[in-house]
Amino acid sequence: MRRPGTWTLLIAAAVVGASCSEPSSGARHSASATIAPLLADLLVAAAPTDTEFVIVQFDDATTSGAVVASRIQGLGAGARALTQLPFIGVLATPAQVQTIATLPGVIQISPNSQLHYLGAPGGLRALAALLDESVPTIKADQARTRYGVTGRGIGVAILDSGIDGLYQVDVQYPSRTIQNLKVLVNQKDVICFRTLPCVGSIYVENLPNSETSVGHGTHVSGIAGGNGTLSNGLYTGVAPGSNLIGIGTGDVLFIFWALAGFDYILQHQDDYNIKVVNNSWGTSGPFDPKDPINVATKRVHNRGITVVFAAGNDGPDQNTLNPYSVAPWVIGVAASCSATDTLAQRVHCQPGGMLADFSSRGVPGDPLYHPTVTAPGVHVISARASTGTVLNTSDAPHDFDLTSSCGLRQEFIAYYTCASGTSMATPHVTGVVALMQERAGGRLRPDQVRDLLVQTADPMAGYAVFEVGAGLVNALEAVGRSR
Repeated sequence: MRRPGTWTLLIAAAVVGASCSEPSSGARHSASATIAPLLADLLVAAAPTDTEFVIVQFDDATTSGAVVASRIQGLGAGARALTQLPFIGVLATPAQVQTIATLPGVIQISPNSQLHYLGAPGGLRALAALLDESVPTIKADQARTRYGVTGRGIGVAILDSGIDGLYQVDVQYPSRTIQNLKVLVNQKDVICFRTLPCVGSIYVENLPNSETSVGHGTHVSGIAGGNGTLSNGLYTGVAPGSNLIGIGTGDVLFIFWALAGFDYILQHQDDYNIKVVNNSWGTSGPFDPKDPINVATKRVHNRGITVVFAAGNDGPDQNTLNPYSVAPWVIGVAASCSATDTLAQRVHCQPGGMLADFSSRGVPGDPLYHPTVTAPGVHVISARASTGTVLNTSDAPHDFDLTSSCGLRQEFIAYYTCASGTSMATPHVTGVVALMQERAGGRLRPDQVRDLLVQTADPMAGYAVFEVGAGLVNALEAVGRSR
């Protein structure tokens, strides 16, 4: 089937590991660490002098990243340890990787697999979503009015392609996007050798525009927390008073850069009062708690930050969920039409229903494989990045078509664009979390947030849990019960 014309990230490699139990942080490892099967195959095929960028996970209950990185550098390989998460980015030959697997404290070595943006130009078939329809659909406007909340003072991390806070006033830096950065992706800037020590940070901070060419992150940030200034309030996001933190992980994303993004969030959660992180990207395959991304999101959750993930755009087939979205410690979001968008319902939703045809489904009766809740992800209009060449080009056919289902008012076309996908549904929920946390004084734990969203969601008639989770998120009820 034709996928929505937004990008969602797709790992081009198999999910590492096969165990269904989370490794004990206190376990000591006397034997060699696990080398992921895909990486093992790559090493066999590589020449002895070839180098591979790999991810080394270590047991931080028994050692530290600095110690393991130093030992790896002692082998002649390059290494850069993260500061909050038990991972090291390593550039090594096949023989060096095999030796690294025997080092004390090393648990697992995984490939630094590429993540792909999904959504080629022309893939948008009358796709767009109106914030002036989607926000009322989840009753976020009512919640703001009744309880006087806007997400004020709550840090919302957008781990994505970046945010254009220079051109796009709705998410302007530094007033709306209070921190905006890029994660360095050039290996020579990231990896350190014993003869060439690390110099400086892997983050370039305080950028007015961290969006290089994709445009996805800017669109997502506008849904979560844009203030609608450039549309006279028409296209206002869910939590327009929240503090956005843009973490740009590059136009071509690899696993280590995503891990570095989570690491930055943990480093600065108190500085920016980060309470929620939006992840409008994912992969395919089975859920594996040992996957580095899942290990990272569990740590983020345990530190009191709610993790929200897109459910994926591979529906309507069953068992197509983004496995990162089904982790029991995160909130996975399916995509629906907006209540008043009748054309979208004819194009992308079942007759008389609201669930988007492209929204990934879980497994009937399975306690794990289902979305947590559903939010609008069809026909959403949000912030346009001046440098968002990919999204702007893809969206142009219907942005400028007065007869399209987009409904974008032409006087606002310079600053807004249309997109659809669970990528767009996810920041609706992220924004609701910010509203909930403001009302609760920031005291809600991630599990409390998840439970409240589930308990207050509106059931969606005709759909099962494996399709929509608890149902359509209801911001009015969720915020009301947050105090």
